[in-house]
Amino acid sequence: MKQIFLPGVQNQAELTTLVFPPCKAITCQSYVWDFRTGTKKTVQLPYGGIVFNGKILCPDFESYHLVKNFLTARTRTVIDRKTVIVPWSHYLDGIAFGGYYDFVILVAAKMCRIKEALRTQVYTEAVVTYPLFKTAYEQEYLSLIGIEPDHVFDSRLYDVRADRCILANSGHWFYPDPADIFALKKQVEPQLNIARTQQNRIYVSRASRRKVVNEGALLALLEKYDFTIVDDKPRSVAEQVAIYKNASFILGPHGASFTNIIWCEPGTHLFELFPPNLVVDHFSYLARIMEMSYSAYSHPIKMGHTKYHIEEDIFVSTADLEKSLDILFEIV
Repeated sequence: MKQIFLPGVQNQAELTTLVFPPCKAITCQSYVWDFRTGTKKTVQLPYGGIVFNGKILCPDFESYHLVKNFLTARTRTVIDRKTVIVPWSHYLDGIAFGGYYDFVILVAAKMCRIKEALRTQVYTEAVVTYPLFKTAYEQEYLSLIGIEPDHVFDSRLYDVRADRCILANSGHWFYPDPADIFALKKQVEPQLNIARTQQNRIYVSRASRRKVVNEGALLALLEKYDFTIVDDKPRSVAEQVAIYKNASFILGPHGASFTNIIWCEPGTHLFELFPPNLVVDHFSYLARIMEMSYSAYSHPIKMGHTKYHIEEDIFVSTADLEKSLDILFEIV
Protein backbone atom coordinates (compact mmCIF):
# COMPACT_ATOMS: atom_id res chain seq x y z
CA MET A 1 0.00 0.00 0.00
CA LYS A 2 1.03 3.59 -0.59
CA GLN A 3 -0.06 6.75 1.23
CA ILE A 4 -0.28 10.00 -0.71
CA PHE A 5 -1.12 13.20 1.15
CA LEU A 6 -3.88 15.27 -0.46
CA PRO A 7 -3.97 18.85 0.85
CA GLY A 8 -7.24 20.58 1.66
CA VAL A 9 -8.91 22.24 -1.33
CA GLN A 10 -10.77 25.53 -0.92
CA ASN A 11 -14.18 25.89 -2.51
CA GLN A 12 -13.73 28.64 -5.09
CA ALA A 13 -17.47 29.35 -4.75
CA GLU A 14 -16.97 30.17 -1.04
CA LEU A 15 -13.38 30.47 0.09
CA THR A 16 -14.20 30.00 3.78
CA THR A 17 -15.20 26.38 3.08
CA LEU A 18 -13.36 23.35 1.79
CA VAL A 19 -14.48 21.14 -1.04
CA PHE A 20 -12.03 18.51 0.21
CA PRO A 21 -10.44 18.42 3.66
CA PRO A 22 -6.83 17.25 3.93
CA CYS A 23 -6.55 13.48 3.78
CA LYS A 24 -4.23 10.57 3.15
CA ALA A 25 -5.10 8.71 -0.02
CA ILE A 26 -4.29 5.08 0.64
CA THR A 27 -3.87 2.86 -2.37
CA CYS A 28 -4.39 -0.88 -2.25
CA GLN A 29 -1.62 -3.37 -2.87
CA SER A 30 -1.55 -4.35 -6.55
CA TYR A 31 -1.29 -7.99 -7.55
CA VAL A 32 -1.08 -10.18 -10.64
CA TRP A 33 -2.04 -13.83 -10.16
CA ASP A 34 -0.95 -16.62 -12.49
CA PHE A 35 -3.47 -19.39 -11.81
CA ARG A 36 -2.78 -22.78 -13.35
CA THR A 37 -5.59 -25.26 -13.13
CA GLY A 38 -3.93 -28.61 -13.63
CA THR A 39 -6.30 -31.05 -15.30
CA LYS A 40 -9.49 -28.99 -14.98
CA LYS A 41 -10.22 -25.79 -16.92
CA THR A 42 -11.58 -22.55 -15.51
CA VAL A 43 -15.08 -21.35 -16.45
CA GLN A 44 -15.87 -17.68 -17.04
CA LEU A 45 -19.10 -15.95 -16.01
CA PRO A 46 -20.83 -13.56 -18.48
CA TYR A 47 -19.67 -10.46 -16.61
CA GLY A 48 -16.05 -11.54 -16.42
CA GLY A 49 -15.60 -13.48 -13.19
CA ILE A 50 -13.74 -16.78 -13.16
CA VAL A 51 -15.15 -19.92 -11.52
CA PHE A 52 -13.00 -22.87 -10.50
CA ASN A 53 -14.09 -25.78 -8.32
CA GLY A 54 -17.19 -23.87 -7.21
CA LYS A 55 -15.25 -20.77 -6.14
CA ILE A 56 -15.21 -17.34 -7.81
CA LEU A 57 -11.74 -15.84 -8.17
CA CYS A 58 -11.03 -12.14 -7.61
CA PRO A 59 -14.51 -10.52 -7.80
CA ASP A 60 -12.96 -7.02 -7.53
CA PHE A 61 -15.26 -4.30 -6.13
CA GLU A 62 -18.96 -5.06 -5.94
CA SER A 63 -20.07 -8.56 -4.99
CA TYR A 64 -23.66 -7.69 -6.00
CA HIS A 65 -22.43 -7.68 -9.62
CA LEU A 66 -22.04 -11.44 -9.30
CA VAL A 67 -25.81 -11.83 -9.02
CA LYS A 68 -26.25 -10.31 -12.49
CA ASN A 69 -24.51 -13.34 -13.96
CA PHE A 70 -27.39 -15.60 -12.93
CA LEU A 71 -30.46 -13.41 -13.54
CA THR A 72 -30.65 -13.89 -17.30
CA ALA A 73 -30.31 -17.21 -19.08
CA ARG A 74 -27.99 -16.88 -22.05
CA THR A 75 -26.31 -19.16 -24.54
CA ARG A 76 -22.63 -18.49 -25.07
CA THR A 77 -20.09 -20.03 -27.38
CA VAL A 78 -17.58 -22.16 -25.51
CA ILE A 79 -13.94 -21.70 -26.55
CA ASP A 80 -10.91 -23.59 -25.25
CA ARG A 81 -7.62 -21.71 -24.96
CA LYS A 82 -4.30 -22.33 -23.24
CA THR A 83 -4.00 -18.97 -21.44
CA VAL A 84 -6.62 -16.32 -20.75
CA ILE A 85 -6.17 -12.82 -19.29
CA VAL A 86 -9.17 -11.62 -17.29
CA PRO A 87 -8.87 -7.90 -16.43
CA TRP A 88 -12.44 -6.95 -15.52
CA SER A 89 -15.36 -8.63 -13.74
CA HIS A 90 -18.21 -6.15 -13.52
CA TYR A 91 -21.66 -5.50 -14.89
CA LEU A 92 -21.53 -2.41 -17.11
CA ASP A 93 -24.58 -0.50 -15.89
CA GLY A 94 -23.73 2.83 -17.54
CA ILE A 95 -24.07 4.64 -14.19
CA ALA A 96 -21.41 3.42 -11.79
CA PHE A 97 -19.40 1.35 -14.26
CA GLY A 98 -18.90 1.49 -17.99
CA GLY A 99 -17.27 4.83 -18.85
CA TYR A 100 -13.94 6.13 -20.08
CA TYR A 101 -12.40 6.45 -16.60
CA ASP A 102 -13.30 2.85 -15.76
CA PHE A 103 -11.76 1.51 -18.94
CA VAL A 104 -8.56 3.56 -18.87
CA ILE A 105 -7.80 3.19 -15.15
CA LEU A 106 -9.33 -0.19 -14.31
CA VAL A 107 -8.77 -2.11 -17.55
CA ALA A 108 -6.05 -0.54 -19.72
CA ALA A 109 -3.73 0.43 -16.85
CA LYS A 110 -4.29 -2.96 -15.23
CA MET A 111 -3.44 -4.68 -18.52
CA CYS A 112 -0.14 -2.80 -18.53
CA ARG A 113 0.60 -4.10 -15.02
CA ILE A 114 -0.14 -7.61 -16.27
CA LYS A 115 2.04 -7.10 -19.34
CA GLU A 116 4.99 -6.06 -17.19
CA ALA A 117 4.53 -9.15 -14.97
CA LEU A 118 4.44 -11.72 -17.79
CA ARG A 119 6.97 -13.00 -20.25
CA THR A 120 6.42 -11.43 -23.67
CA GLN A 121 5.48 -14.70 -25.35
CA VAL A 122 2.84 -15.51 -22.73
CA TYR A 123 1.28 -12.04 -23.07
CA THR A 124 1.18 -12.04 -26.87
CA GLU A 125 -0.22 -15.57 -27.16
CA ALA A 126 -2.91 -15.19 -24.47
CA VAL A 127 -6.49 -14.17 -25.21
CA VAL A 128 -8.21 -11.38 -23.28
CA THR A 129 -11.80 -11.80 -22.22
CA TYR A 130 -14.18 -9.56 -20.24
CA PRO A 131 -17.52 -7.74 -20.84
CA LEU A 132 -16.35 -5.37 -23.57
CA PHE A 133 -17.14 -1.65 -23.45
CA LYS A 134 -17.82 -1.64 -27.22
CA THR A 135 -16.17 1.72 -27.85
CA ALA A 136 -13.61 3.03 -30.33
CA TYR A 137 -11.28 4.11 -27.50
CA GLU A 138 -11.30 0.57 -26.13
CA GLN A 139 -10.10 -0.81 -29.47
CA GLU A 140 -7.43 1.90 -29.75
CA TYR A 141 -6.06 1.37 -26.25
CA LEU A 142 -5.97 -2.43 -26.62
CA SER A 143 -4.00 -2.00 -29.83
CA LEU A 144 -1.58 0.43 -28.15
CA ILE A 145 -0.89 -2.02 -25.34
CA GLY A 146 -0.24 -4.90 -27.72
CA ILE A 147 -3.50 -6.85 -27.87
CA GLU A 148 -4.50 -8.14 -31.31
CA PRO A 149 -8.22 -7.82 -32.21
CA ASP A 150 -8.60 -11.57 -32.77
CA HIS A 151 -7.33 -12.18 -29.23
CA VAL A 152 -10.20 -10.27 -27.60
CA PHE A 153 -13.50 -11.93 -26.63
CA ASP A 154 -16.66 -10.52 -25.06
CA SER A 155 -17.44 -12.69 -22.05
CA ARG A 156 -21.16 -12.01 -22.51
CA LEU A 157 -20.97 -13.90 -25.80
CA TYR A 158 -18.13 -16.36 -25.20
CA ASP A 159 -17.30 -18.71 -22.35
CA VAL A 160 -13.52 -19.03 -22.65
CA ARG A 161 -12.22 -22.11 -20.85
CA ALA A 162 -8.50 -22.16 -20.10
CA ASP A 163 -5.70 -24.14 -18.45
CA ARG A 164 -3.98 -20.97 -17.26
CA CYS A 165 -5.71 -17.83 -16.04
CA ILE A 166 -4.06 -14.44 -15.44
CA LEU A 167 -5.95 -12.14 -13.08
CA ALA A 168 -5.20 -8.85 -11.32
CA ASN A 169 -7.01 -6.81 -8.70
CA SER A 170 -8.35 -3.31 -9.34
CA GLY A 171 -7.28 -1.83 -6.02
CA HIS A 172 -8.92 1.42 -4.94
CA TRP A 173 -11.44 2.87 -7.43
CA PHE A 174 -10.62 6.51 -6.59
CA TYR A 175 -6.95 6.04 -5.69
CA PRO A 176 -5.38 3.71 -8.28
CA ASP A 177 -1.82 2.56 -7.83
CA PRO A 178 0.49 5.22 -9.36
CA ALA A 179 2.60 2.37 -10.76
CA ASP A 180 -0.35 1.36 -12.96
CA ILE A 181 -0.72 4.90 -14.30
CA PHE A 182 2.96 5.16 -15.15
CA ALA A 183 2.93 1.68 -16.71
CA LEU A 184 0.13 2.85 -19.03
CA LYS A 185 2.05 6.01 -19.90
CA LYS A 186 5.15 3.93 -20.60
CA GLN A 187 3.19 1.81 -23.07
CA VAL A 188 1.19 4.51 -24.84
CA GLU A 189 3.28 7.68 -25.01
CA PRO A 190 6.25 6.35 -27.01
CA GLN A 191 3.92 4.99 -29.69
CA LEU A 192 1.93 8.21 -30.07
CA ASN A 193 5.06 10.37 -29.77
CA ILE A 194 3.11 13.56 -29.01
CA ALA A 195 5.26 16.39 -27.68
CA ARG A 196 4.07 19.56 -25.97
CA THR A 197 4.24 22.41 -28.47
CA GLN A 198 1.66 24.78 -26.93
CA GLN A 199 0.42 25.86 -23.51
CA ASN A 200 -3.32 26.29 -23.97
CA ARG A 201 -5.99 27.26 -21.49
CA ILE A 202 -8.86 24.93 -22.26
CA TYR A 203 -12.47 24.62 -21.16
CA VAL A 204 -13.83 21.07 -21.45
CA SER A 205 -17.57 21.19 -22.10
CA ARG A 206 -20.11 18.48 -21.33
CA ALA A 207 -23.21 17.85 -23.42
CA SER A 208 -25.03 15.32 -21.22
CA ARG A 209 -25.24 14.89 -17.46
CA ARG A 210 -23.36 17.34 -15.19
CA LYS A 211 -23.35 20.07 -17.81
CA VAL A 212 -23.08 23.73 -16.80
CA VAL A 213 -26.60 25.18 -17.08
CA ASN A 214 -25.43 28.76 -17.65
CA GLU A 215 -22.60 27.77 -19.96
CA GLY A 216 -23.25 30.65 -22.36
CA ALA A 217 -22.41 33.18 -19.65
CA LEU A 218 -19.42 31.11 -18.57
CA LEU A 219 -18.00 30.96 -22.10
CA ALA A 220 -18.41 34.71 -22.47
CA LEU A 221 -16.33 35.17 -19.31
CA LEU A 222 -13.64 32.75 -20.49
CA GLU A 223 -13.04 34.83 -23.62
CA LYS A 224 -11.34 37.33 -21.32
CA TYR A 225 -8.69 34.72 -20.49
CA ASP A 226 -8.17 33.32 -24.02
CA PHE A 227 -9.62 29.89 -23.32
CA THR A 228 -9.99 27.35 -26.11
CA ILE A 229 -13.33 25.51 -25.97
CA VAL A 230 -13.13 21.73 -26.22
CA ASP A 231 -16.54 20.50 -27.32
CA ASP A 232 -17.98 17.22 -26.05
CA LYS A 233 -17.62 14.92 -29.06
CA PRO A 234 -15.87 11.62 -29.87
CA ARG A 235 -12.11 11.89 -30.40
CA SER A 236 -9.35 9.41 -31.01
CA VAL A 237 -6.99 8.55 -28.18
CA ALA A 238 -4.21 10.44 -29.96
CA GLU A 239 -6.39 13.56 -30.22
CA GLN A 240 -7.25 13.42 -26.52
CA VAL A 241 -3.62 12.95 -25.53
CA ALA A 242 -2.60 15.92 -27.69
CA ILE A 243 -5.27 18.20 -26.19
CA TYR A 244 -4.23 17.47 -22.62
CA LYS A 245 -0.50 17.33 -23.34
CA ASN A 246 -0.73 20.87 -24.76
CA ALA A 247 -2.86 22.29 -21.94
CA SER A 248 -1.44 24.55 -19.25
CA PHE A 249 -4.82 25.19 -17.54
CA ILE A 250 -7.91 22.96 -17.70
CA LEU A 251 -11.37 24.06 -16.54
CA GLY A 252 -14.63 22.17 -16.76
CA PRO A 253 -17.36 20.16 -15.04
CA HIS A 254 -16.39 16.93 -13.32
CA GLY A 255 -16.32 14.20 -15.94
CA ALA A 256 -14.47 11.24 -17.38
CA SER A 257 -12.55 13.41 -19.84
CA PHE A 258 -10.36 14.48 -16.92
CA THR A 259 -8.94 10.95 -16.89
CA ASN A 260 -6.73 12.41 -19.62
CA ILE A 261 -4.83 14.55 -17.11
CA ILE A 262 -2.49 11.56 -16.90
CA TRP A 263 -1.08 12.90 -20.21
CA CYS A 264 -0.52 16.43 -18.83
CA GLU A 265 2.87 17.94 -18.16
CA PRO A 266 3.84 18.69 -14.54
CA GLY A 267 2.66 22.14 -13.44
CA THR A 268 -0.57 22.04 -15.46
CA HIS A 269 -3.58 23.33 -13.46
CA LEU A 270 -6.91 21.48 -13.23
CA PHE A 271 -9.93 23.55 -12.10
CA GLU A 272 -12.89 21.20 -11.53
CA LEU A 273 -16.55 22.25 -11.33
CA PHE A 274 -18.93 20.16 -9.20
CA PRO A 275 -22.68 20.04 -8.52
CA PRO A 276 -23.54 20.48 -4.82
CA ASN A 277 -24.22 16.80 -4.11
CA LEU A 278 -21.36 15.19 -6.01
CA VAL A 279 -17.85 16.10 -4.91
CA VAL A 280 -15.33 13.31 -5.38
CA ASP A 281 -11.57 13.57 -5.21
CA HIS A 282 -10.20 11.03 -7.68
CA PHE A 283 -9.07 13.71 -10.14
CA SER A 284 -7.55 15.68 -7.27
CA TYR A 285 -5.63 12.49 -6.52
CA LEU A 286 -4.56 11.99 -10.15
CA ALA A 287 -3.49 15.64 -10.34
CA ARG A 288 -1.36 15.11 -7.23
CA ILE A 289 0.51 12.10 -8.58
CA MET A 290 0.98 13.89 -11.93
CA GLU A 291 2.53 16.89 -10.10
CA MET A 292 -0.25 19.24 -11.21
CA SER A 293 -1.99 22.13 -9.43
CA TYR A 294 -5.65 21.70 -8.51
CA SER A 295 -8.69 23.87 -7.71
CA ALA A 296 -12.36 23.02 -7.20
CA TYR A 297 -15.69 24.87 -7.32
CA SER A 298 -19.10 23.76 -6.04
CA HIS A 299 -22.01 26.21 -5.91
CA PRO A 300 -24.75 25.33 -3.37
CA ILE A 301 -27.60 25.92 -5.84
CA LYS A 302 -29.04 22.57 -6.90
CA MET A 303 -30.26 22.41 -10.49
CA GLY A 304 -33.45 20.35 -10.73
CA HIS A 305 -34.14 16.88 -9.42
CA THR A 306 -32.28 13.79 -10.58
CA LYS A 307 -32.46 10.14 -9.62
CA TYR A 308 -28.71 9.98 -9.07
CA HIS A 309 -26.36 12.70 -7.79
CA ILE A 310 -23.98 11.74 -10.58
CA GLU A 311 -26.50 13.21 -13.05
CA GLU A 312 -26.89 16.65 -11.43
CA ASP A 313 -26.19 19.71 -13.58
CA ILE A 314 -23.99 22.57 -12.36
CA PHE A 315 -24.53 26.30 -11.83
CA VAL A 316 -21.51 28.60 -11.90
CA SER A 317 -21.49 32.15 -10.56
CA THR A 318 -19.43 33.95 -13.19
CA ALA A 319 -18.68 36.76 -10.72
CA ASP A 320 -17.15 34.31 -8.23
CA LEU A 321 -15.27 32.48 -10.94
CA GLU A 322 -13.89 35.70 -12.38
CA LYS A 323 -12.40 36.59 -8.99
CA SER A 324 -10.76 33.17 -8.75
CA LEU A 325 -9.34 33.26 -12.26
CA ASP A 326 -8.04 36.82 -11.79
CA ILE A 327 -6.07 35.59 -8.77
CA LEU A 328 -4.82 32.43 -10.48
CA PHE A 329 -3.75 34.33 -13.59
CA GLU A 330 -2.44 37.23 -11.50
CA ILE A 331 -4.66 39.81 -13.20
CA VAL A 332 -4.92 43.07 -11.22
